[in-house]
Amino acid sequence: MDISLAFDHELMAFDLVLAEDGGNRDLQGDAGLLAAVIVSLFTDRRAAPDDPLPDERVGVSSDRRGWWGDHILEEDARDLTGSRLWLLNREKDMDAVVERARQYAEEALAWIVRDRLATELRVNAFREAPGWLGIDIQALPLPGVDEKTREWNFVYDYVNAAPVSVRSGFGLAA
Repeated sequence: MDISLAFDHELMAFDLVLAEDGGNRDLQGDAGLLAAVIVSLFTDRRAAPDDPLPDERVGVSSDRRGWWGDHILEEDARDLTGSRLWLLNREKDMDAVVERARQYAEEALAWIVRDRLATELRVNAFREAPGWLGIDIQALPLPGVDEKTREWNFVYDYVNAAPVSVRSGFGLAA
């Protein structure tokens, strides 16, 4: 079970969800995959050696980012945490950017099928608005284990490298 995360639309950030149980406050659990999907998409995965960095294009930085815990896993890149969506920062509004977003999301979420939490993932990326991407994710259930298909829609502002909204079930508030 994961810790439940919710998107705060005012702060444009994810936050932990607190649960009250008889006056006691504790972190709320999440038996679904939403928290895992959020961490996978919106944690900065280390850039590949041949990835052009957003800040390098304007001569600012050569920070390849990445989660500190991946340092010990660098030889097996398929197990790296997070996504490379952050690399889209400052990109122009082009079809190639939408395609890279889809590829980055598939790469970040591939572990869900490898670890048998779903039989298949379907990822669709599209322009939501200028500078914003829509990313639809559908996780198909394992037969006999969990018959519930899980669906999420994320809107991502790639100009500012930040999520804008999250919906579960393609329209239901998360």
